Amino acid sequence: MEENCDVLVIGGGPSGSVAACKLLKAGFSVIILEKLEFPRFVIGESLLPRCNEILEKNGLIDVIEEQGFMLKPGAIFIDEKKQEELIDFRNNLGQKWGTSYQVKREEFDNVLLGTAKKRGADVRHKYEVIAYDNDNNKVTATDENGEEKVFKARFVLDASGYGRVLPKLLDLDIPSDLRLRNAIFTRVEGETRRKGDNEGFIDIVIHDDNKAWLWGIPFSDGVTSIGVVCEETYFEKTGLSLEEFFDKVINEHEYLKEKYKDAKKLRPVGVINGYSSAIKTMHGKGFALSGNATEFLDPVFSSGVTLALESSDRVGDLIIKELNGEKVDWQKDYEDYMMIGINVFREFVYAWYEGKLRKIFYAPNKAEKIKQSVASILSGYVWDEDNYFVRSSKQKIDALISMV
Repeated sequence: MEENCDVLVIGGGPSGSVAACKLLKAGFSVIILEKLEFPRFVIGESLLPRCNEILEKNGLIDVIEEQGFMLKPGAIFIDEKKQEELIDFRNNLGQKWGTSYQVKREEFDNVLLGTAKKRGADVRHKYEVIAYDNDNNKVTATDENGEEKVFKARFVLDASGYGRVLPKLLDLDIPSDLRLRNAIFTRVEGETRRKGDNEGFIDIVIHDDNKAWLWGIPFSDGVTSIGVVCEETYFEKTGLSLEEFFDKVINEHEYLKEKYKDAKKLRPVGVINGYSSAIKTMHGKGFALSGNATEFLDPVFSSGVTLALESSDRVGDLIIKELNGEKVDWQKDYEDYMMIGINVFREFVYAWYEGKLRKIFYAPNKAEKIKQSVASILSGYVWDEDNYFVRSSKQKIDALISMV
């Protein structure tokens, strides 16, 4: 027997939850199918100020502020000689939000999904989507007992993240033009933390002439997320286990060795392989993709959750229009819009791995406008066309390099 709803959302992460809250407020019925039980562990734990703006717009910022997450004022880049470059998000181009949060995603995602449920979403855990009939907008899923269920929706939103459900079922995946890299990570406690106002900054640590870099994300309970990002071949040629490689990188870096000398691992060292992804299209008849189900670039600038929330906010507005009988130009109003921000982040990712951003970050006597423009980009305001870097990002970065 079929179950009917206005919108069927695949995935209960931040993108699916925020879109659901928007749709519920507009009076539509929403079913969310989530493969896993919550709370569940996932990386991508450092938010950007743009996230706060979207959460506020959708009536969710108070819910997040109540959780006591670590305040994140910006990022500190540290090189092999322990030279630091602090980028304060509050020194931006006039955007309202200049801070965000460092969050354990199992807690952040769980509170967002719980809020969507409180607001009326029908949330089904341990449901795995196995088929999609695009002609009739029917989704088939199996529950935890292996029983098949069929859902008929007026619209289907794939917010399945790394699961990439519809891209796989509809053959929408294409190779990313970013090199395949590994994220090798764990959580620790007992490291030496920054003091006072600087405690909540994310560390982005350059290692081995940018062949690898590390994140350090401090949480409010004294736990820190730390991970190494590098090309797969860089890890493989060492012949080490994940834990041996992780310890080797920490002990080879002067700053990291000192900071983490008393740290204790709280979970086994894990890995995500070849995480970058791309897509043929973000939309089709009766469906759309949001969040990491579209494109995932790289964790270096914490863009993942920002793009997830931006896309869910945007796609939610367009679904409402379509279900209300208004004409929607999905290419122009959704995909083209999203690609503006994605491409700005993409050029910054390229420039990071090519070493260009390192030169810009550490350049002496940078103009104040450049500092503010960089802070705004790294805050997630990648659609602000008043920003020096948003239009013709690559050319602007290269021009700046030629000057520094």
